[in-house]
Order: sequence, then C-alpha cells, then structure tokens
Amino acid sequence: MPDPSWQAMQQAQQAQQIHQNHVRHHRAAHDMARAHARHAGAPHTHRPAPHTGARGGGLRGLLVLIIIVGVVVYVAHDAELRTSVGNFARNLLAHVQSN
Repeated sequence: MPDPSWQAMQQAQQAQQIHQNHVRHHRAAHDMARAHARHAGAPHTHRPAPHTGARGGGLRGLLVLIIIVGVVVYVAHDAELRTSVGNFARNLLAHVQSN
C-alpha cells in the first residue's frame, strides 16, 4: 500500500493541474468571445478581474494545499487527535452560529 502522504501529494498536484487546465480553457473561450465581439462591432462591457484572488495561487497555493492535506492525513491516523479536532470544530461552529 502506498504512503498516504505521497498519495495526498499526488492528488493535490492532480487537482491543481485540473484547475489550471480549467482556467486556461476559460480564458481561451473568453478571449475568443472578445475577439468575435470586436469583429461584430459590439462594445466590450465586461472586464474580467485578474485571477489573483485572496486564496493565492501558483506555488503558494500548492504548498497550502499540501499542508492541509498532510494535516488531514495525520489527524485521520490519530484517534485522540481526531476526537479533539472534531470537538474543536463543533465548538467553533456553535460559537460562530451563536454570534
């Protein structure tokens, strides 16, 4: 059986690659529609915001994802830690919902 952290890293890299392909496809479609509108004489009414959101991107986003996956894998293997993390999450959720 492969190492769970290796599997998690592989899945994280695959997810990022799928996302990058999706973004690339979306941008290409948007560029094509904009070029078509230019030829048709339609005004350009939508200016897309740059894709530099608060979630970060590139290497920083990948590192954050790997760290999160690593923590989840570690917590899943330790029953006591899993219980305390679950309790913390429930308490935090209750606190947020009460405010």
